[in-house]
Amino acid sequence: MSRSVSERGYARPELLADTEWLAGQLDNPRVRVVDARGAEQYAAGHIVGALHLDGFGGIPRAANNDMAPPDDFAGVVGALGIGNEHTVVVYDTPSQRMGMVAWALLYYGHQDVRILDGGITKWLAEGRPLTTTVPAVARNTYVARPVEALYCSLEQAKAAVDRDDFVFWDTRSREEYEGSASAGYGTISRLGHLPGAAHLEWTELLDPETRTLKPANELR
Repeated sequence: MSRSVSERGYARPELLADTEWLAGQLDNPRVRVVDARGAEQYAAGHIVGALHLDGFGGIPRAANNDMAPPDDFAGVVGALGIGNEHTVVVYDTPSQRMGMVAWALLYYGHQDVRILDGGITKWLAEGRPLTTTVPAVARNTYVARPVEALYCSLEQAKAAVDRDDFVFWDTRSREEYEGSASAGYGTISRLGHLPGAAHLEWTELLDPETRTLKPANELR
């Protein structure tokens, strides 16, 4: 059995939510749960009360693929009934999708965002229920206030390639990093990685059995 989030030595444990904690908060009107998986997975069964925002494609983007203007994101989040005052817990299997949604909320200034440790995989392993009922929510007023320090634009990345005070971390597979395979993102015509980028695939951060984040000492 994995140790709780508070017992693993993280510097920011408030960015994670235990499944047990979430199970006790599903009726809390100040908590919103977001399912970041694809639409078909969400429709097949999701955590009670969970709203849907696909981490791949559901987050609005500008024409050049930069982050969208604040009002665009505010419209998407507000339509889900989420307000600035809510604690938002994001989950998926786990995969990169929940990270993208959680990061977008942090970038647009949300104060209380948490990723469900172990995702829906751990939730199901513990015998916790799912539902196919889509919750009815009233549109909320959301104010997005971007935190520019959390975002690296393409121009910033280009300027930082040769600087010693920047670290580029490539979280893709070893094959993608080495240029022997493509993830099939459609518009990427060249393989490989940014010059000088370090590699550590995101899956290495998870315990292979529980799918929870490894303790802080192992991550270090």
